[in-house]
Amino acid sequence: MKKTVTVFSATGVAGKACVDELIRQGHFRIKVLSRKQGQQEKSSFRPTRGDKEKQLLLDAWHKQGVEIVPADVTDHADLIPALRGTDYLVSCAPMLATEAQYALIWAAKEAGVERFVPSEYGFIYEWEQFWPTDTIHRTIARQKVFVRRVIELAGLDYTIIPAGLWPEFYLAEPVQVMGDGEQKIAWSCGEDVGRIIPHILAHPDSRNAVCPVAATAYCSWNALLNEGEKALGRRIERHYLDSAAWKAAYEQEQDRATKMHLAIGVAATECPEGMPLWANWNKLHLPDFQGTSMPSFFSEVMKTFVEDMRREST
Repeated sequence: MKKTVTVFSATGVAGKACVDELIRQGHFRIKVLSRKQGQQEKSSFRPTRGDKEKQLLLDAWHKQGVEIVPADVTDHADLIPALRGTDYLVSCAPMLATEAQYALIWAAKEAGVERFVPSEYGFIYEWEQFWPTDTIHRTIARQKVFVRRVIELAGLDYTIIPAGLWPEFYLAEPVQVMGDGEQKIAWSCGEDVGRIIPHILAHPDSRNAVCPVAATAYCSWNALLNEGEKALGRRIERHYLDSAAWKAAYEQEQDRATKMHLAIGVAATECPEGMPLWANWNKLHLPDFQGTSMPSFFSEVMKTFVEDMRREST
């Protein structure tokens, strides 16, 4: 019998890609939690879909056999019946909405959910929480680690999917490179993060496991930017910043969204050489998974992302 996967925050970039891949894959029954009308959601520093666009997306999924379950996602009493029949609950909550998962965990326990996949699609937060420099991102890392402890306390299985850096947030020119650009790291664009989740859930080694992936590429900054230059046929402007430079920029920045991304640069440049922060679980367990190609990323994904962000700021 097929397991049932329910996706929370499904209309974001990763959430949509996850649902679309679940449909394409055909291994699971699929449910989507839909916020009741009027409920606000937090942004992940990128443009969000409007209510009309979200409804069109939900309607399209429904026609493809996805069960759409409206719920007050802040209310345990409403979430419990909405989650009944769910085997795996996948959260694609944005970074600044981590606390939204507490209600989900409690309701999942009461509804008999087997496994919870929290929104941890960045660094390996178990390690980052102990990094030497305290930033707003390290605070979020500690909160995400606490969320995992709550999942364990609830008696739920879990799957943690660190995915490294989302390149669309870091490759707008001039590119600010973290360090000397030579250390290999994991790159996972938002769509590839969503696409890889169903493949990880279908793998038996993902139960109660931390599965750090490189869904788009596993390479250094320099290698990635060199591929980008080939794809674009021109030079990509880049600046190399060491840990001290990232810390100085972080301390001076006042805008919260920009400060958050600078904090990630602080964490990345403090990563000791040899620390497996950027592990590549999919290379070992999902060798056939194909992420977005470099030509497609630079000519399509990155171009669209920059245009969307410019429209949002005007």
